[in-house]
Amino acid sequence: MTRANQGPDYLVNLRHDLCTPLSAIIGYSELIIEECHDQGVEELIPDMEKILKESKDLLEFIRRTLDPAQNPTKNPDQLSEIIDAQVDFQIRTSLNSILGLTELALDSIVDEGKLDLIPDLQKLHAAEKQFQSWISSLLGLQLETIKNDSDLGAIAASDTPQLQNAASGQPIGATLRAPGLARGHILVVEDNPVNQDILARYLIRLGHTVTIAEDGQQALKMVERTQYDLVLLDIIMPVMDGYQVLQRLKESITWRDIPVIVISSLDEIDSVVRCIEMGAEDYLPKPFNQVLLTARICACLEKKRLRDQEIEYLRNVQQVTSAAAAVEAGEFELENLKDVSRRDDELGQLARVFQRMTREVYARELQLKQQVLKLRIELDEARQARQVAEITETEYFQKLQARAQELRQIIDST
Repeated sequence: MTRANQGPDYLVNLRHDLCTPLSAIIGYSELIIEECHDQGVEELIPDMEKILKESKDLLEFIRRTLDPAQNPTKNPDQLSEIIDAQVDFQIRTSLNSILGLTELALDSIVDEGKLDLIPDLQKLHAAEKQFQSWISSLLGLQLETIKNDSDLGAIAASDTPQLQNAASGQPIGATLRAPGLARGHILVVEDNPVNQDILARYLIRLGHTVTIAEDGQQALKMVERTQYDLVLLDIIMPVMDGYQVLQRLKESITWRDIPVIVISSLDEIDSVVRCIEMGAEDYLPKPFNQVLLTARICACLEKKRLRDQEIEYLRNVQQVTSAAAAVEAGEFELENLKDVSRRDDELGQLARVFQRMTREVYARELQLKQQVLKLRIELDEARQARQVAEITETEYFQKLQARAQELRQIIDST
């Protein structure tokens, strides 16, 4: 597909395609720096920080140079001149530095025998080479589309078994949780395999359980089957884009309380405002800032926890109300308030008082029933005695008694 016919969206899409591989390079660089700290490979950190800074500077340059607000023209020939004159030289110069530093880091790691870092450095190098190839294609093919997710998938799939597991919709990272961290089950909705890899690994390091959805339609099917604490949502995706997913989630009574953070290479203010107005908790650009993302995740999980507590509280209040109605109807059972009585707040205390009072009422009812039963027995005995008395006091009964006495005397005399 040629972007020349895409009108005002052309520059937005072009910038997105250029920022995507740079986001991957930045993400892998940050992961490698963290691993260097964890493994004590301090000598590699300065070069990795140079790569990270160069990549971030290049990302900022692309965003600024290809900003639609600064280049309102719709003419692809004029846009080609912009890219030829400004972007090509800066990108190639920066990429050469980034590639050189990465290759030096690989050689250093091999010499030092730190083999655990090699897979991530190889992914970083592959992402850089792929970006270099895309830039050459972009200029050589006169602005033909340059995105190739199959190549991104090949980069991300290298030595990343957790993503192979995530492709089936199964959660990952449950065994890697670190103690003391706020934890949640997070659904990552992202079609780019490299971004899937980086986000999943970063979230797992924070102690979260992660599930991957490769497009919006798959994400909604997963939400139907599983309860998630948070959704990280991309915008540009096949089948169903992020806007549609966000709309479906917020229109649903069942799903609307799931917090959503949008993470996208689209950083236009219109897109940000649109998502926030639709109900997103926040909108973060790619590459995401780790400190900011961590803070937003913690805030969203805390908000979700409080909302879940509120919903549970209201449900328990309804149980107590229903229990009162059941007592009035004579249908209450103590088990109905078993869960509520375990709460350690005022509502739990109310439920326990309610149960105790109900037990006392039932005990008094049982006692009254026993007294009534005893009284009935006494009444029956009195009634029977009165009936006997009425019979024995009749003249006929007395004659029968006299006749019986005479017969006993005759029998005794014989």
